[in-house]
Amino acid sequence: MSPQPNQEKMFSCGLELADVVLNSDLLQRSLKAIQKLNDDPTKKNIRASSCAYKAYNDDQNKCEIIAFGCEFERVSSVLSPTLEQFPPEFNFLQIDEHSPSSINEEAIALFRSLLQDLDLFQRLKNPSRPLIVTGHSLGGWVASLFCLWLLDNIHQSNRNIPICITFGSPLVGDDGLRKAINNRSGWNPRFLHVVSDGDLIPRTFLSSTITTNNNKNSYRPFGTFLMCSSSGSACFDDPDSVLSLLKATGWSQLPSLMDYKKLLDHLTHQIIVSNGPSQLGELRGDPLQAGIILQLDAIGDKRKQMIQEEDTLITAMEKRERMSYHEQKKRISESEKKLNDVKMNMAHLEWYKKISSTKVSLGYYDCYKNKPFERDIKAVLFKARLTKYWEDVVDEAERKPRKPGFAPMGTRLLFGGTNYRRMVEPLDIAEYYKQGKRNYRTQGRPKHYKLLQTWQEEEERAAAHKRKSSTRDKAATLTEDSCFWADVEEAMILTKSLKNGEAVGGPEESPIEQLQEFEDYVMRLIDNLAVTPEIFLKESTFTLWWNEYKNIPQRNRRSLLATFMENERYQKYI
Repeated sequence: MSPQPNQEKMFSCGLELADVVLNSDLLQRSLKAIQKLNDDPTKKNIRASSCAYKAYNDDQNKCEIIAFGCEFERVSSVLSPTLEQFPPEFNFLQIDEHSPSSINEEAIALFRSLLQDLDLFQRLKNPSRPLIVTGHSLGGWVASLFCLWLLDNIHQSNRNIPICITFGSPLVGDDGLRKAINNRSGWNPRFLHVVSDGDLIPRTFLSSTITTNNNKNSYRPFGTFLMCSSSGSACFDDPDSVLSLLKATGWSQLPSLMDYKKLLDHLTHQIIVSNGPSQLGELRGDPLQAGIILQLDAIGDKRKQMIQEEDTLITAMEKRERMSYHEQKKRISESEKKLNDVKMNMAHLEWYKKISSTKVSLGYYDCYKNKPFERDIKAVLFKARLTKYWEDVVDEAERKPRKPGFAPMGTRLLFGGTNYRRMVEPLDIAEYYKQGKRNYRTQGRPKHYKLLQTWQEEEERAAAHKRKSSTRDKAATLTEDSCFWADVEEAMILTKSLKNGEAVGGPEESPIEQLQEFEDYVMRLIDNLAVTPEIFLKESTFTLWWNEYKNIPQRNRRSLLATFMENERYQKYI
């Protein structure tokens, strides 16, 4: 079992993570909330189909906790392993029709019994404090499903994203459910399941294989599992390892809630010691194997009757850890390659923009719109590659729970997305109006541009108090409003309609009023140096618009933009 030559050094941090969790006080607070529910003499906090809940504010820790529980008699009865496919309440978890998410029918029934209390769902989908959702045994079922519902329904601007902590809860769904949760970035780590080695309930469906619609489904775990015994605890998040350990460590009868409290109090205060150095002495050169053995010893597995079985489990866990590590390393490498390709494509478009502004009098917007040169055709390819990359990045980021005012991506990545938007969106606008379409802002703008702009504005507002305001002393190289050219095109359409005596515009605002608003908008950009000088090139769409608009009798000849253009102050705009 010695390490292979040149093998990368890897470590397993399950013991350290367990210590962090135990010392965080989250488990004790959750257990206290569950005990409050069990001790409630009035039972007025909804009790339907043997399901109850109690929500209260933990003022000392400035958070809110909601605990779910079920009648103990129901827990001790035989639970049905039947799975329900495509439950409508959780259709947001369906990846596609070939990967259905299936959830235990009894768990769904317990969750549905809560739907009669609409106030509960309406209030907690916009929590005013950090929220902990917890439950013991079958109450953990409901806690998990309720937390999933909240994660999908919570308002995007709310920073109080819930976490779920269960104690002795059975597995709730199949591999389709696990994949769906993993597919939503940031969701899986929000679930912590505490399991004692003496609790049979979490192990209820380990051998259940259900046939549904001619598909065979087995129960699978998701989230992080804190496996506990009187000798120690360790955290695991690999689903195959969790299943193996649940099978290897179950040994007793159903404990009461107080058993969990007593066990966790004991673990919180005990001094962690090794159960025996003999195995570790053989593995000094392999920290991953040593770490796995320490974790298995800590959670009190009962495999030691057969050394061969023990080695098989250790080997399997080590193999999965190494595979996961190398897959993550590969993903990082591929991500870096994609980012490098993005930089190259952006560089090509920057060169294209520079050439279009200096070699001809059109500017890159109009060059791309009319495509008179071969380089304009090549720009289509660069734009397509960049758009595919950023659509994927935005789609992944959108699924992340996030704090209000902060983008669900890092500052540097958002900066790159903003540059992409300001560089590429004008080219999409050029194609849009070339096809004779109208109203790009409201009818044609792709979703990923809207989100990138929203996140950038939120980031700027959040950072405003951290830095002093700065005044630009040079014109922007990329127009800050990436929809600028759409407004120019709309102004051109209105101007031509006025010139031809056509009736355009809605009943609320006349065309000339809309054009006067456009003048004010352009002048604000100019005053803030937020528009690029190339808009004033001789044959640009903006210049063509002005040459049409200046002959309209109804326009305000004393407007700020009129003064700016007629005095040719744009020649000094830099």
